[in-house]
Amino acid sequence: MKKIFGVMIIIAMVSAVYLILMVSMGAITDIVETANATMTASSNLSNYPGASEGLVAAPWIMWFVPGGIGIAVIIVYLRAS
Repeated sequence: MKKIFGVMIIIAMVSAVYLILMVSMGAITDIVETANATMTASSNLSNYPGASEGLVAAPWIMWFVPGGIGIAVIIVYLRAS
């Protein structure tokens, strides 16, 4: 029973992080778009291929991080118990 409650707590925490991320994703996307526009206006961005695409992809990458960390924590928790 202890393992089930532990996994449920981990899932609840990951779900809470997703809720916070869902609420703040609009602001994060606006910040990324502003940073991308500012960097594109400067001449330095053309020296680094893929920099603009990587910056625009950051919110998508950020969306999958809590799930990956949650899966890793569950695996470590179940192996340690």
